Amino acid sequence: MKTPGHLLLPLLLTCQILTGCAHQISEKVEHQASTPEQAIDDATHPQVAAGQKPDTPHRQFPTETFYDLLVGELAGMRNHLDIALDRYTTQARVTRDPAVVARATSIAAYAEDRSALLEMAVLWSEIEPQNLDARSLAALSLARSGQLSEAMTHAVYSLRKGDDESIMSIAVAASALSIEQRTPLLAEYTTLVEEFPDSQTLLLASAMLFSQQEDLQQALNTIDRLLVLAPEQENALMFKAQLLHQLDRKKEAIAFLASSLKILPDRMKLRLQYARLLSEDDLEGAHAQLRLLADEHPRDTELLFTLAMVSRGLNKTEEARHLFTDLTRHPGTAAAAHFELGRIAEEAEDINAVLFHYGQVRNGTKFLPAAVRLSAFIAKYDELNSARLYLHELRLNHPQHSAPLFQIEAELLADQDMLDDARSLMNEAIDEHPDNITLLYNRSMLSEQQSDFASSERDLRAILARDADNATALNALGYTLTVNTDRYEEAYQLINRALELNPGDPATTDSLGWVLYQMGNHEEALVHLRKALKKLPDPEIAAHLGEVLWVTGDREEARTVWQTILDKDPDNTIVLETIERLKAD
Repeated sequence: MKTPGHLLLPLLLTCQILTGCAHQISEKVEHQASTPEQAIDDATHPQVAAGQKPDTPHRQFPTETFYDLLVGELAGMRNHLDIALDRYTTQARVTRDPAVVARATSIAAYAEDRSALLEMAVLWSEIEPQNLDARSLAALSLARSGQLSEAMTHAVYSLRKGDDESIMSIAVAASALSIEQRTPLLAEYTTLVEEFPDSQTLLLASAMLFSQQEDLQQALNTIDRLLVLAPEQENALMFKAQLLHQLDRKKEAIAFLASSLKILPDRMKLRLQYARLLSEDDLEGAHAQLRLLADEHPRDTELLFTLAMVSRGLNKTEEARHLFTDLTRHPGTAAAAHFELGRIAEEAEDINAVLFHYGQVRNGTKFLPAAVRLSAFIAKYDELNSARLYLHELRLNHPQHSAPLFQIEAELLADQDMLDDARSLMNEAIDEHPDNITLLYNRSMLSEQQSDFASSERDLRAILARDADNATALNALGYTLTVNTDRYEEAYQLINRALELNPGDPATTDSLGWVLYQMGNHEEALVHLRKALKKLPDPEIAAHLGEVLWVTGDREEARTVWQTILDKDPDNTIVLETIERLKAD
C-alpha cells in the first residue's frame, strides 16, 4: 500500500532530520567525523556539525537509537504504524530529545493510539514547556482521559500566550464526560471568562459546556454575550438557533435565522440550518431554501442529495428523479442515489427499473437495505427461489456481508411462514459464523416462534457466555422465561440487569412490568407498564397494560388502552387475542 500523502511529507522531512541529507551536509560541513557515533550525531543535529548554535541542548545518539529511528521511519513509510510507533515511543522515553518526542507524538496521533498520544504529548510538554503545539496536544489528550485539572493547566498556559485552541478542544472532549465531572470544569471556564471577557473562543466553549450540563438558558445568555462582541460569527448564530429550538422556542429560532440571513445572505451553513428547522413543519419553505443553496452551489452533492430527499417528501417525484439521476454520476453519492431511484421505481411498480437501480447498489451504507428491498420485491412476485438465489450470489460476491445476508434471507423465509427453512438456514449461517451474536439471537427468536423454548434459551445463554452484559439478550432470556416457564425470580434478575445496562428502554421496562405481574406485584407492574407504553405505543405493551388493568378492576381504562391500538389497527391479533382470552369484549 502506498503511504498516504499527508504522512509521506513529514516522514521525508524527518528522514532529512535524521540523515541530515548527507549529500547536502557534505557540502556544508568542513570537519570530519572521527567515529560512526559522531557521524550519526552530526546527521541528527546538522546545525551543530555546521558550527551553528543548536535550538536544543546538543547530545549524541548511540547507534542503536539511530537504528531504531530509521526502522521506525521505514515502517511508517510502509504503513506499519505499530512498528513505527513502538520504535519512536521507545526512543522518546530513552532520549527525551524534543524532535524525537514530537515525532512520536505525531505518529501516535495519526495511528489514533490515544494511550500513546497521551504519554508522548505530556512528555513533549514537559521537555518543551513553551511549545504551544505540545501544550495543545497534552491538553486535549488529558481531557479525553478525564484528567481535566491537568488538561486545564496546559490550556490556560496556552490561552495566556494567545492560543485558545486548547480551551475549545477541552470543551468538545468534555461532552463524553458525566455532569459531575464537568461541574468543576465549568467553574474554571466561568472564572476564565472574567479574566478574558473578550475571548470569543472562550465564550463559545463556555456556552457549549453550559449546554452539555443541560443549562440551556445560561448557554443562551453566554452566546448572546458573544454575539455582542461578534454579531456575525456564524458558529455563534447557529448555536443560538439550536439553543432556542431546544428551549421549545422554535418560532423564535426560525425568525432569528431568517433575520440573520437578511444580513448575511451568503452564509451557506446558516441557510442550511434554517432549511432544516423549516423542514419540521414547513417542507415547502425548506425546499425553497435548499433550492437557493443548490443554485449557488451546483456541485455540492451532499446539498443536492438533501434537496432531492425533500423533493421526494413533497411528492415532487420528477424533480427528485432528475436530481438522483444526476447524483448517480458522482462516486460519493451514486449508491445512495440508485437506492432512492429504486424506491421510486418500486412505488411506480416499474420492475425493470427496480432491478436495475437496486442492483447498482454494490457498496456503502445502502448495500444491505438494497438487498432487503430487492429480495422482498422479487419474492412479492412469487419468485421466492429467485430472491434466495440473488441473496446467495450476494454472499458469494460479498463475503464480508455474509452474516447479515444470511439473516435477510432467513427473515424473508419467516415472512413466508417457512420457519423450518429459516431455522435450517440459520444453522448453516452459524456453522460459518459461530461467534456471530446477531445470528445466534435471530435463531433464538425463530426457535421461540416454533415453541422450542429449550433451543431459544440455549442460544441466548450462548450469547451471554460471550457477552455477559448484552442487554438485549438478558431481556430476551428474561422475557422468554417469564412467558414460557414459572422461573419468575430468575427472569426478574435477568430483566433487572438488562434495565441497569439500558435504563429507560421501553421493551425492557415492559418485560419488567410483565414479570412483576406474573409474580403478583400488580401495583409495581402497572407503574412500569405505563412508563413503557408512554415511551413506545406498541401493541404488545398495550396488551400487557390492558390485561393488568383488567385484572386489577380498572376495566374502563383497560378498554381505552386497547382501543387506542385498535383505532389504528383494527385487526391487531395481539390485542384481540388478549381481549378474547380475558373475555373482555
